[in-house]
Amino acid sequence: MVEGNKTKQGITRRKFTLGVMIASIAGSFVSLFSLLKVVTPPEKAGYVSTIKPGDQLVYAKGSNAGNPVKASDMKDGDWVLAYPKGKTANPANIVQLIKLKESDYVAPTKINLTDQGFVSYSAICTHLGCTVSWVKNPSNPDASFTECFCHNSMFDPTKGAKVIGGPAPIPLAQIGIKVQGDSIYFTSDFTGPIGPQV
Repeated sequence: MVEGNKTKQGITRRKFTLGVMIASIAGSFVSLFSLLKVVTPPEKAGYVSTIKPGDQLVYAKGSNAGNPVKASDMKDGDWVLAYPKGKTANPANIVQLIKLKESDYVAPTKINLTDQGFVSYSAICTHLGCTVSWVKNPSNPDASFTECFCHNSMFDPTKGAKVIGGPAPIPLAQIGIKVQGDSIYFTSDFTGPIGPQV
């Protein structure tokens, strides 16, 4: 009976339970914050395009790199990688330009952003940022599709580049184009985020 003489008796059950509850709640908040950071797409994942309406499309690769894309050189089922003229140093600016029949495009493709069968999307896969390619079906151009060969994400350019296979979480963003003479120009911004969205 040493009531006046308080000795160290260790932690009480009540204090221990309270400490465990506080630690659990704090851990839950940290976990929730981490989950939100993973689930919420990063701000364009570091990809910020500098394309402006009026920029002319130029070839991104090959012997014609840097030269204006000629509309007359492309037939139904053809595609090229392109940049806006003078803005090839920014990898966020690369686009895929595809030529199909105008009647091939349906919603959610933004038809008002296509012209004379041409459509353009960001060429940066929304999974991990690899550059996409066109897989042409020679016997049936309508059955062709866009694919990222890094992890096999596939997109349907006739339906707003919606994801038809693989791990990409969202479609490729469309960008408006207009044919003037034999040249092609951008007419809008991207319709959605570009670059990796995971």
